[in-house]
Amino acid sequence: MALELLDPLAHGSRVAETWTRLAARSYFTSWGWIENWLACLPRGVAPRLAVWDDGATACFLTRRLDVRRRVIASRAYYLNVSGVPRLDELLVEYNGVVGREPSLAELVDGLPGGWDEIMLPGLRADAFGGVHEGDRGRYRVLVERRVPCYQVPLAKVRAHDYPSLLSSQTRSQLRRAQRLARVKDVEVAATVPEALAIYAELVELHGASWRAKGQPGAFADPWFDRFHRRLIAERFAAGEIQLVRVRGADRTIGCLYNFVHAGRVLQYQTGFAMYDDNAQKPGYVAHAAAIAHSAASGLDVYDFLAGEMRYKKSLSTDADALVWVRVQRPRLRFAIEDRALAFVRSRRGKPAADPPPDPAAAQGSPAGAP
Repeated sequence: MALELLDPLAHGSRVAETWTRLAARSYFTSWGWIENWLACLPRGVAPRLAVWDDGATACFLTRRLDVRRRVIASRAYYLNVSGVPRLDELLVEYNGVVGREPSLAELVDGLPGGWDEIMLPGLRADAFGGVHEGDRGRYRVLVERRVPCYQVPLAKVRAHDYPSLLSSQTRSQLRRAQRLARVKDVEVAATVPEALAIYAELVELHGASWRAKGQPGAFADPWFDRFHRRLIAERFAAGEIQLVRVRGADRTIGCLYNFVHAGRVLQYQTGFAMYDDNAQKPGYVAHAAAIAHSAASGLDVYDFLAGEMRYKKSLSTDADALVWVRVQRPRLRFAIEDRALAFVRSRRGKPAADPPPDPAAAQGSPAGAP
């Protein structure tokens, strides 16, 4: 595949035209998300638009020199992310190219030389024709993490009472929580000011629950907060943002920050009130309200996004999977790294490889939140 690399700063209009012309498979590869990402990135981070097949295929590539464990150097490409851990707390999911999707071999062969690794985070399991771990001779494919994405098909909710779709234990817990919550109002933002007001309360609730656990939470980073305030301000009118506030008789029970794309509601961030009684599950109550609203709005799927947290599984009826993939060229330093890690892990009685961070933890959703 013939490749052209474009600098978004120098070729902004062409980059926008190319990307918006091609079909995005998820919100995280939509122009709304990508434009906001490009606008918010610090100047020192320089992704390039990679265009193949006379404009039929495109993605963003960031090239970085990584040094792991202070000695393992790697010239790496990152797909649609920055490669900077702090900035990539945004957590891109359902990642991939826009336009025609090549095979993984075509993608690898189409990249310019001088690289050691390609990082492909948050891919659909069937991306690039299916990603399978193994040695391909010129490179090897490592599936570093496979993470479930729990979901609720909303046609099922329209055909049945939502709690009836859940296990008897979860159904009982949800109905008890709803009785205790005494929900007075479910507010779905209709304007940008309303959306930003719900977002601000979500950030406050989110931060309070994480600080109570001795952690800062996702929104403690000002860059993360600026990214999302701009995204809401710029993209709410396009129907891409859903912000929901669920109120009880005397307080806000919870706030949800979701994305909407191609009929899918992507549940991205939450802020819940804290209760001493474990039976009062604000997350259960808030998610059930958002699921009911989304089903009534004619949407197709309520997607909890990547994460193995118990509440996601309990509140869902179906599941998909995402994979975090590293493509690696044969290098002596990588072989040494593998052997050293295998030795250390065997002495500790742990797996031979370091798993990447849990995507759900990167999102800042406390495991017991709901």
